[in-house]
Amino acid sequence: MARRAKPAPRTKPRLWSRKKVRGQLPAGAALDLLAASQPAAAVDNPRVVGTGEVAFRRICERIAGATRSVDIRAFLWRDDAAGNTFGEAVLAAAERGAQVTIHKDRIAAVYEYAGGNKQSFFHKRVDPIRGMQAWVLGAVFRKKGSFKQKPNSLAAAILDHPNIRVAHHKKRFDHSKVYIVDDEWMCLGSMGIGDNHLYDWVDLMVELDGPQHVARLRQRMAGDDEFDPSRGIDFLVHSREAHRPRTCPMLTHRLAIIDSARISLTIEMAYLGDRRFTQALARAVKRGVEVTLVTAARADVLGNVNRATCDTLRRLTGAPDHLRIVHLPRMVHSKVVVIDHRVVDIGSANFTRISHGVYDEVNLYADHARFALAVEREIALHAAEGVVVDERLRYRRLAGGVEMAIMAYQSRKGG
Repeated sequence: MARRAKPAPRTKPRLWSRKKVRGQLPAGAALDLLAASQPAAAVDNPRVVGTGEVAFRRICERIAGATRSVDIRAFLWRDDAAGNTFGEAVLAAAERGAQVTIHKDRIAAVYEYAGGNKQSFFHKRVDPIRGMQAWVLGAVFRKKGSFKQKPNSLAAAILDHPNIRVAHHKKRFDHSKVYIVDDEWMCLGSMGIGDNHLYDWVDLMVELDGPQHVARLRQRMAGDDEFDPSRGIDFLVHSREAHRPRTCPMLTHRLAIIDSARISLTIEMAYLGDRRFTQALARAVKRGVEVTLVTAARADVLGNVNRATCDTLRRLTGAPDHLRIVHLPRMVHSKVVVIDHRVVDIGSANFTRISHGVYDEVNLYADHARFALAVEREIALHAAEGVVVDERLRYRRLAGGVEMAIMAYQSRKGG
């Protein structure tokens, strides 16, 4: 039986053991020492915004204050209360004269038809291909779709506004979630636009101030420069336009970061299944690294693959005490890794093949101890509502095989 995880106190939540590791400071003292060593000028940049309504309100407030520009990259945008509230903020910014650019991928309409209230904000015409995909999604993951889309006057006003450009007709495979205001502030992470992200799912969003960071992100997305961890703050990016087919530099860098861990790995991840990441985590456990993996007990899609991956990780490593898998009763949609209490990799990319080589993805890389500690504290609060896995996990093997086959088909052109 799975045992309940002890609730983490809100003053000092933790996901790691504080016992001494050979030759190491206790984790708590090590964290304090790392945080104290951070330059004072970098203390409040980047910052954890949080999840749910807190993060959504923060993004809407910044858009409400936009004076020059708003740039949005959203995979999901549902026609529900949250989607319309967000749309109103965008339209108001455009009415004030701000130039708004919205990148909205058509492929995500499949998930909008089959999830939440089953209404898409922009994609009101259900084409045959997307309709068939939604039907298959419903048949496999028990999410019956709706192909009767209701008109939305707010969405129509946004599409017709002279200060707003919406790129939503093409299947771009853009899975990133980035919100930029006035080219000076950005917020990124895993949060889409919809009620489920506000009230039901666990997402994690972070923010950055400074035009230099916005400029650097655009430079990386255009493929004009390589990833440079020596910068302290940089972006891990996969772009189908900037990178050669069947390649994904982002994959190489993320695996290398995990393989660099010597003390701890704290992970909150929506979707698993890429064996390269499973093997990298197993190698870390065998090196003696304290690994904590927080994910949903039953993901909205790939639920059997996720459970099978967790079970495989326990089997490959022998499930030692320093491997801790925490299952939450609700959907975990975050995509974040914290390495050695100092380096953070957070954004839109999952531990799946489709995230590396198929989808366009954007993750923030930050070598920043105070920020890493704040991220770990946030994850600890999420983990407090979960259970620690301490036995073999049950999952439907046939359904898991179908899920893997679908993922393999979608990833056939990936890296």
